[in-house]
Amino acid sequence: MLAALATPMQTSVVARLMGVTAPTASEHLTVLREAGLIDSTRAGRTTLHELTRRGRALLE
Repeated sequence: MLAALATPMQTSVVARLMGVTAPTASEHLTVLREAGLIDSTRAGRTTLHELTRRGRALLE
């Protein structure tokens, strides 16, 4: 999931790519955000997720 977020994307897109439900993807994204690996920006009912510097460093 972390590697997929090399390109910023919405929760529903992450869920489809990972083959899980949106609530399951959201739980995983919360863990990644709390670990400081991604940032999430909310606009209305849409949330966009992207890697932080720490997340990028981990992938490298």
